[in-house]
Parts: sequence; C-alpha cells; structure tokens
Amino acid sequence: MPEKSGPEGTARDGGRSGRPRPTGHDVASAAGVSQATVSLVLGGKWEGRVSARTAEAVRAAARALGYRPNLAARTLRLGRTRTALLVVPALTGDFFAAVHRGAAEVATAHDFGLLLYPSPEGIGTAPDPFASARTALDGVIASSMAPEALAALRGEGEGLPLVMLDSDEGACDATVNVDIADGMRQVAVHLREMGHRRVAHIAAAVDSWTFAVRGRALRETLRAGGGEVVTAERAPLGVAGAWRRRRGP
Repeated sequence: MPEKSGPEGTARDGGRSGRPRPTGHDVASAAGVSQATVSLVLGGKWEGRVSARTAEAVRAAARALGYRPNLAARTLRLGRTRTALLVVPALTGDFFAAVHRGAAEVATAHDFGLLLYPSPEGIGTAPDPFASARTALDGVIASSMAPEALAALRGEGEGLPLVMLDSDEGACDATVNVDIADGMRQVAVHLREMGHRRVAHIAAAVDSWTFAVRGRALRETLRAGGGEVVTAERAPLGVAGAWRRRRGP
C-alpha cells in the first residue's frame, strides 16, 4: 500500500531506510505541545501566540527527531513557498560571495530557502528561470543590479517583493545601502595624500545607482583638492574584464 502523507510530514523516508519518517504529531508529543503549536512554530507564525521557550522546545524536538516538513503540502496550505531568489551580476568577486553568505545565513535562521541566480553582468534583462517566478518564490533580493533588469522576475502588476542592495530608494520595495559616497571620498583623499592628482577611473559597465554615486563622489572629491578624473572607462565587472577593456582588443 502507498504510504500516507499529510501537511506536517510523510509517513516514511521515501524508501531509503524503511523507517517511519517523523511527523508533526511526533514533534508535538516530544515537545509536550499540540500539533497546532508545532504548525505555528515551524510555520514562522508563533510570535505573540506561543512563548519563546515553547517555540525553542518545538524546534529542539524537530531537530532531535530529524523532522522535515512536507514542503509541497505546506506551500499549498499557506500559499507561500518560503523561498527567495538572490540575483547578483557576477560570482567572480569576494563581494558578491559575501552577499550570498550573509543572505543564506539569515534565510536559514528564518526557515527560508535561498536560490542563487547569477545574471549576466547586471545589464541585460534577467530571464525568469521558472515557469512563473511568482508561483515558485516569495520574493527577490538583488545586489548591484539595474532595477529594470528584474522586470521579468517580478512579473506584472504588484509583482514579487523586491529588496535591492546598492540601489536608489524608490526603485523597489526596500533598500539596504552602505555609505558608497563616503567610501569613494576616502579613496580619493587617500590618492591625493599620496600625491596623485590625475586619476583614471575604470568604472563598471552597469547602469545602476551605486556605480553612478561612486563616480560622482570620486570626481567631486578630486576636484575639490585640485585633482581631476582625466578619463573614465566603462568595463565589465571583474578585474580581468576591466584589464581587457583598458588594453583594448
């Protein structure tokens, strides 16, 4: 007979060992709570309804039992996938690797899945990698991307929630920005203090807010100290692409 499955877990582990797979009922029994409480805690809806101590007891019981929710059933029940897409323009630098590492840590802590999607150089339109991103995802996080490049992923109408790193406010639902302008001003001051007055700027060939802010801060700070940007060349992201662009074909 086929094994039964329910919204909290399946009855067996897919036939790999033949052992019964722990269910939400097992977690509830181990934690000494109701199945409703297990659903609230593992569904991320416990705050204000369950104490923090009880929530941790439920999570500890789930970990000890090796419990994994039936994600397909949970998605149907909640109308959410608890999955976000992280879009970055390149994977060749330490910066974007650090962005992914930080996003993955936070996602895991909140029981979210995170999919990594490198889009070509952040310039062209990022195609929807799913039949419909809106049915597969709960939101999109994008780093150093042009907002219009994400139109296909967000969909029409209200679209998927979009959080942008290094982006102009108003271009998305929320932004997370560091002080890009001040960082570039410090770079310019350092160059001046070393005696450099004529500077060439190899800028990223991505039409986005963050790179525009960097270029403007560099020009203004050098000019204020008697220096100048003698040329600004646009190049692909990454040292190799920039070097090829500077040397020419």
